[in-house]
Amino acid sequence: MTDGPLSLPARLCLLAWDSAPPAAAGTGHLAGLVRAGALTELAQRGLLTDEDGIATPVDLDARAGDAVLDGLLELVHESCPHSWRTWVTLRARVTLDAVREQLVAGGYLRAEKKRVLGVVPLRRLRTGARRRRGRAA
Repeated sequence: MTDGPLSLPARLCLLAWDSAPPAAAGTGHLAGLVRAGALTELAQRGLLTDEDGIATPVDLDARAGDAVLDGLLELVHESCPHSWRTWVTLRARVTLDAVREQLVAGGYLRAEKKRVLGVVPLRRLRTGARRRRGRAA
């Protein structure tokens, strides 16, 4: 993640963040929300266009400069053509997981690892204070 402002999908993920377990928090639509934000940002940057309702990459060599957005752009490029609506839900969890990893790497979320019954690994994400250069936030 760059030191600049967060991407739209990262900001949406943080805004919709609830530390309760997904079943209790009702966050079943978070993956679609984050994917829609990523598609929106790619369209706003001019990297995706609409051709008869189909999300289409403008330039096959273009990059967004953000790992999550570049990954989605590559996925759209390598897949068969789909409508925007399909792209919001099709493997949206991949984008959500990538955004979460990006937020952990940037210090916006903390990953806590423990084991259930001493055997099953469990990873819980919590909001964390992001450290700024020279001082703690």
